[in-house]
Amino acid sequence: MADKKRLLDVWIVEINTVYREVPFAVVTDWLMQGRVLPEDRVRLAGGKTWHALDKVPVFAPYLPQPAPVAADDQAEALEPVDLGFDIPTRTEEEDEDVDMIPLIDISLVLLIFFMMTASISSGVFANINTPAARHKLDIIAEGSYWVGIEPKSRSGFMEKDERGKLLPWYSLGFDKKQLLAPTTEVATLLDTLAKQVENGAGEVRIRLRADRDLPIETIKSITNDLQNLEGRLNAKRQKKLALSVTGEVSEPEK
Repeated sequence: MADKKRLLDVWIVEINTVYREVPFAVVTDWLMQGRVLPEDRVRLAGGKTWHALDKVPVFAPYLPQPAPVAADDQAEALEPVDLGFDIPTRTEEEDEDVDMIPLIDISLVLLIFFMMTASISSGVFANINTPAARHKLDIIAEGSYWVGIEPKSRSGFMEKDERGKLLPWYSLGFDKKQLLAPTTEVATLLDTLAKQVENGAGEVRIRLRADRDLPIETIKSITNDLQNLEGRLNAKRQKKLALSVTGEVSEPEK
């Protein structure tokens, strides 16, 4: 079994994919083969802080090295180049009139970009493609918790386990308030929910806001986890509570 200290999580930035618990020797091979670039990220397996590969000293011998500059190359670079035409020089009067059109164009592009990213990342109820109903929907009652299950984070980031299987992202909220930001750790979701309901009793309504493209095994797994959580909570208390789990659906299909 490999030493845990020699296992790393590797984040390939270009394809936005994380490979977990990769041996150190494999990472160095990937560097020399060009499969991993210096700007990609790495961290100790299970850690929290990512570091660029070119900022980690232990990987310096494996990074591509620039060719030394020859004396002839420098002399050639200093030689004047004849372009075959004269470049007109501006007068002082022309330099005073600054062209603001490119600056305005860039400002508008940045404004549109920030508006779009804000509308996507903001809001607790970022669109989750829930299954469509076939009949009229009942109004969702207030005072209920919801568990969001998505195949990727709201910024589009996808994470895989050591077998290459995509990990679902879980979030938790109560009515329109978010209690837990999206995470791939089920234990974190269950611990947060347990703290929210530990002083309650009776029925606790929970809606599963699951993406329709997720496999049914993912829904069954989180449902079983919630049932097991109910058993653990009731084992330590006199006033029992019941977690009522239902699936949330979209408007009826036309």
